[in-house]
Amino acid sequence: MKRDDDIVRALGFVALYAAYVEEGVDVVMERLALIKEITDKERKWPISRKINWCIDVLESLESDELEQLVNLLGETKEFLERRNEVIHGRIYAGNERSENLKSGRPGVPEREVTADELYDLAEDLFERQAAVPNINMFATLRAITENKSA
Repeated sequence: MKRDDDIVRALGFVALYAAYVEEGVDVVMERLALIKEITDKERKWPISRKINWCIDVLESLESDELEQLVNLLGETKEFLERRNEVIHGRIYAGNERSENLKSGRPGVPEREVTADELYDLAEDLFERQAAVPNINMFATLRAITENKSA
């Protein structure tokens, strides 16, 4: 991705790639529905709750092969929380409060934010958009099959 000092463009990449990551988590969740039913209410959960659900189901399969996916989902949750901070916060650029991020949550202090920080986050999310649904896909399916036959 071409970097520039455009904080708005960088924020757009964060939003775009985070949406793709969320789609990947939904794919993992649907795959795990082969072993544990998902309700419509669960499909509408916030992404952090969906990730926790996936991790719980993966850990219940007791497969050493799935540790990498569990870890990736945990890291992904952290990146999506950082996404929430910048998407739901307010960035003041081009005036006296240039490049300050003010949280939407009470009691959280303002901090500086840069286009480079947002591009780094976008790139981290980009790397996970394909990895989340595909990492250990066959190991996941093996573990599900073994669990169903047990």
